[in-house]
Amino acid sequence: MPKAQNIFLVLDTETADLTGNVYDVGYTITNKRGEILREYTALVSEIFTDADLMMGGFYAKKTFSHYAPMLDAGEISLVPWLDIVSTMQADIAAYGVNVLAAYNLGFDKRVMAHTNKLLGNGPVFATAPKMLDIWQFACETKLNSATYKTLAFDQGWVSAAGNIRTGAEYAYRFCAGNWGFIEDHTALSDAKIETSILAACFAAKKRVPYGIVNAQPWRIVNA
Repeated sequence: MPKAQNIFLVLDTETADLTGNVYDVGYTITNKRGEILREYTALVSEIFTDADLMMGGFYAKKTFSHYAPMLDAGEISLVPWLDIVSTMQADIAAYGVNVLAAYNLGFDKRVMAHTNKLLGNGPVFATAPKMLDIWQFACETKLNSATYKTLAFDQGWVSAAGNIRTGAEYAYRFCAGNWGFIEDHTALSDAKIETSILAACFAAKKRVPYGIVNAQPWRIVNA
């Protein structure tokens, strides 16, 4: 009997603050080749319409530069939290999702739980899927290579402390061959680039670090 393939929900969230008030939820449902079966995005109406919370956010200016045009064009909608969770749960069931993935999954899990505690009435995930931190996966399979280290040094992708940068923006630049790529920091857009990174990691045919969620991804030193 052939082995059943994993189906991934690649999640990204944007928050109004570090506490974890999620205002933008986006995800793709994909296989390991990065073929997107479903995508979804919504603004959390209870958070996005709270002016005090939104104006304190790190990316508050996106309310006008990104989200206002998207709302006008019908590309995104204001949706109550319970409806967002219900849609995600229905999609997980419909597509047979068995792996939850995100770039820095520990963060997304934490802020989703925080927001759900405020606005929800039950668990976000009805069953416990396998977990895959794409950040950890990328560090192990792509970003710890001599090629990436050399490129990062040449392009200046290095922190003041001398550590090579490994965020999603840099991982996508390397995997896509687009050195000037700038991350949009809207949830669905970011989920799509994380889906691409996930596929590139699987193409490397190396160990998949399922279940490593709270560990800090490798500290890659520029040496």
